[in-house]
Amino acid sequence: MNISTADDADIRLLPGRAAVVTASQTLLVADLHLGKAAAFRRVGIPVPEGSAQHDLARLERLVAEQFVKRLVVLGDLFHAKGGCTDRVFEEFREFRRRIAGVECLLVLGNHDRGVGRIPRNLGLDACLPVLDEPPFHFVHEPASVVAPASRGQFAIGGHLHPKLAIRSPGGDRIADRCFVAEPSLLVLPAFGSFTGGHLVAPAAERRLWIARDAAVVDVTRMAMLAARHRK
Repeated sequence: MNISTADDADIRLLPGRAAVVTASQTLLVADLHLGKAAAFRRVGIPVPEGSAQHDLARLERLVAEQFVKRLVVLGDLFHAKGGCTDRVFEEFREFRRRIAGVECLLVLGNHDRGVGRIPRNLGLDACLPVLDEPPFHFVHEPASVVAPASRGQFAIGGHLHPKLAIRSPGGDRIADRCFVAEPSLLVLPAFGSFTGGHLVAPAAERRLWIARDAAVVDVTRMAMLAARHRK
């Protein structure tokens, strides 16, 4: 599977923590966690507002810039039942109206299932446990993938919120969200601004790209060299 930032890649990695399946003109994002800030404020934790609106505006720009026909959210569109206020749902409805004409699918994540019943009038064209479109198998949790390579499928998911930290021999440190690819799997970084991260390590047959708003940078070799130096 050809994964890169090049226009002719099967899966093109985008600045802003998203990806495009070029053949089907499908934009992929994972882990927006809309309503997370509201959930924190509900229990008395003073978290600033605005992260959800910012993320939806970024997503709207990506949809427009990439001229896609379809948006697939790979789980955890919403964060928690306590954070899914009427305002959070209405903000998503407004976003959906602004990208009218683009199909919008949600592959349900563990947080989405925790929300309970997702309103039907949000503009989602479908909510699915997984989405099979050979050669791709779209999921939320990579752990739910059962030997996709043996079925000749390439899995794409989220859930892990991958993050990479690289320290140079001189002590300089790069730490950022990242894309992670293995022979039969691609894990997207969390799209949402107000999310944590899970550190991943370099390994054989694993490719790593730092995912920033302005650029996507292949740091596989750099991460491997830094890991060897630590030893």
